[in-house]
Amino acid sequence: MNIGAGKTRITIVDDHPIVLEGLAQLINQQADLVVCSKAGNAKQALKAVEKQRVDLVIVDMLLKNTTGIQLTKSLKSKCPDIRILILSMSDEPYYIKHAFQAGAQGYITKDEVADEIISAIRQVLNGKIYLSTHLAEKFPRRTIDSIKAGDLDDSVWE
Repeated sequence: MNIGAGKTRITIVDDHPIVLEGLAQLINQQADLVVCSKAGNAKQALKAVEKQRVDLVIVDMLLKNTTGIQLTKSLKSKCPDIRILILSMSDEPYYIKHAFQAGAQGYITKDEVADEIISAIRQVLNGKIYLSTHLAEKFPRRTIDSIKAGDLDDSVWE
């Protein structure tokens, strides 16, 4: 049987099993979304994406033996069209900047409510850049405009 036939397929990457399970339950409650795979590390994530069609990967920023930034770069090099949403404990501009420069289309912190996580997923799937209002306040308006335009050279972050 084909998992999630006709649904948008999502892979979750996090090294904390409780986060994997909680996010999967949240996503699988949506009529049009399905978690097709879960990975506890970068190697498992890359294997999952190679083996099946995945529309979106939700990547934890800090994984054992690597970062979400490195995994994002690896995923984008293998599947340039894949959408990536970074999920992080950190709201530090350094991580946000590098996540977008690596190719992520969204960045959300783990302290957001469930509805906001679903909203972030939907925005990224619809080709939009996602950065919560709370996180966007950490940057000048021109930086946010540049992120949304995909212009991510170092000058926009200064």
